[in-house]
Amino acid sequence: MTRRLLNLLELWLSLAHLANPIVAFSLAGYLRFASGYFSNNRPDPAFNYVLWVIVVTLVWMLVVKELRLNKVATIATLLTGIKVTAKAISYTAVVVLALFFFYRQAQFSRIFVVTGTCLMFVFSLLVLYVFRNVAISRRGPFREPLRVAILGVGEYAAQVARHLESHPLLAVEVSCFVSLNGEASAAGTRHILKSDRLEELADNFQCQEILVALPLDQFGELSGVLDKLRGLCIPVRVVLDIEGGVFVPERIFNFYGLPLLDVRPYPVDTVSYVVGKRAFDVIFSAMALLITAPLTAIVAVAIKLTSAGPVLFAQERIGLNGKQFKMLKFRTMHVQDAKSSDTCHTMRNDPRITPVGKLLRKTSLDEFPQFFNVLMGDMSVVGPRPELTFYVHKFRNEIPAYMARHHVKCGITGMAQVNGFRGSDTSIDKRIEQDIYYLQNWSMVLDMKIIVQTVFRGLVSKNAY
Repeated sequence: MTRRLLNLLELWLSLAHLANPIVAFSLAGYLRFASGYFSNNRPDPAFNYVLWVIVVTLVWMLVVKELRLNKVATIATLLTGIKVTAKAISYTAVVVLALFFFYRQAQFSRIFVVTGTCLMFVFSLLVLYVFRNVAISRRGPFREPLRVAILGVGEYAAQVARHLESHPLLAVEVSCFVSLNGEASAAGTRHILKSDRLEELADNFQCQEILVALPLDQFGELSGVLDKLRGLCIPVRVVLDIEGGVFVPERIFNFYGLPLLDVRPYPVDTVSYVVGKRAFDVIFSAMALLITAPLTAIVAVAIKLTSAGPVLFAQERIGLNGKQFKMLKFRTMHVQDAKSSDTCHTMRNDPRITPVGKLLRKTSLDEFPQFFNVLMGDMSVVGPRPELTFYVHKFRNEIPAYMARHHVKCGITGMAQVNGFRGSDTSIDKRIEQDIYYLQNWSMVLDMKIIVQTVFRGLVSKNAY
């Protein structure tokens, strides 16, 4: 979540910087040539001015990247931003003018150039000002605090907590500390959890992330600590006490002055996952529901006419980071009590299944309402299949690697399903192996491949009953 938040913020900041020269010089062009404020309003061929904007934009983005103006860590340390913004504008102007000095096929209005450059400076300051004030005021994505647990109760852990909660650009709530090996506590009156109650971090305290805060002299215990955390379904990151040491950007990142180490890669932290996958999910699900509307209407009528009870069946499942949600399906069984349905997998020739339900399960038509779950954001089109809460609690104690599958959104279809590991009769170890492969190799190309394979060999399965 910390890395995902940073990536999203930096994406928005980069887009704002990208729009800056386009808006500034478009407005400068209007003022110079179309507003009527200046005489001789006939410009050189418009292509030359379009080329100017393109070149300025490219150079500007290189300068922004070089000065790290698209990084949250940089923005957080600025007071007014005037000095660094002036430097960025100066570098851009010098480089662009030097490039066009050799381009003799066009002459540009000096009023256009000066006005656009001044507007870029003003807009750059405006971007920095708005960004900082939105962050500090806790609006938009900062509305809800990020709830974290800090593993460790010593002075170093207390320092990390104070840093997080006192930073002006952060909305972080330290929900609790976790005590290790009876170390002396510096957490004051805060809630301290014993290490044998780690499952409560997500279940009771609703923590979204765990930060391991061990000083350097205790790093020898890190391996054992991480083993204890394998059964959790929320991201784990290690706060590094390196004081300006070397950073490896792929696994180590700066979170407002705290160097954090990713214990394992999390696809949900990447911008491509957050933006690209979500956009694909919404578009694909909307189209799927629209195209199959006549068929789903027929299914709904058939269910209603052949058995008593509702058309849809909602069952509690576990999704991303251990979040509970109600997964929708067409009802394929006779109405029964929740305890029976929530703690028992379907068996072959299960007497609870209705005749219509048997056909729906065999053809996977009972899964179609889950496209509504995708639109609501609880699921994705592709991902590990969501499991019943009862079995998640059971498997996380028996199979430590099982909880890793909750680091991505659960899906309507997935690697396990298209490779024949569908249904309770198949090996749980093989299913987890397929899910972890998906976690480690996620890409939009892999998602498309799984969708195509689902159409040809996943909709109808001998293990679907």
